[in-house]
Amino acid sequence: MTKPRTKLSRTAIIECALQVVRLYGLEALTMRRVAAELNSGAMSLYRHVADRDDLLVGMMDHVADTIQPPDIQPHDREEIVQIMMTIHRAFRNDPWLVHVLLFEGRGSLNILPLLDRLYAAMARLGCTPAEAIDYYSLLFHYAYGESLSFETKERRKAAQKAWTPSEFEGFPATANVMNTAKTWAYDEFERNIRRIVDAI
Repeated sequence: MTKPRTKLSRTAIIECALQVVRLYGLEALTMRRVAAELNSGAMSLYRHVADRDDLLVGMMDHVADTIQPPDIQPHDREEIVQIMMTIHRAFRNDPWLVHVLLFEGRGSLNILPLLDRLYAAMARLGCTPAEAIDYYSLLFHYAYGESLSFETKERRKAAQKAWTPSEFEGFPATANVMNTAKTWAYDEFERNIRRIVDAI
């Protein structure tokens, strides 16, 4: 049975593209694939989206528009923590976002309301614009790296279980950490982002 043809619009195309990426990964996203899912011709999509880059930005805009901003916090460091936690949840829900931000060089201006709150909190803490940029980089580099690391966490965890004590002979400090710390037992993002924010 032939799938019914979807009435094309920019919104319908973006929502379909999001479904493709969430189910099959970013590498599966092509204009042809989205067109097939919509039971349409690929060329018909170009009336609504300029190209794949435009589609990616539209997808990022859509995600940014659905982010529930945190309540305004009475203390500026807590304001920064809650904003970063909110953005981090978006990265966890849609891990492809980090890949697009870092490896495809695309972003969404629709995240500006959160970023403006972030910079305003830094300014109230006494940061100069140059310092604010440095702290922004520090916060987001950690958030990006942690998100990428989380994607392979289970594979790395399984590999670590295969390591034997003999492989750590001659490395007592490392062995002590590996044998004592509760590795893989918790989600460390919030604790570490608070450590970074405490330095501001």
